[in-house]
Amino acid sequence: MNNGTSTAVLVTDLFRGDGPFTGIADDFVAMVCGFCGQVFDADGRFTIDRFVCSTCASVLSVVSK
Repeated sequence: MNNGTSTAVLVTDLFRGDGPFTGIADDFVAMVCGFCGQVFDADGRFTIDRFVCSTCASVLSVVSK
């Protein structure tokens, strides 16, 4: 990750094969929501600790406020 000021996850971090991002990378490759577990085909969103479908991303953004 960047210097701690951003929640962005770099692609190199995702596919490095070690560290905390391997679960996110696995979900991305499988196109599986890291929150609801459903397979989806488009419009996935990265969060700080998971890759989620757009529906769950909307729910999580409301809950986190």
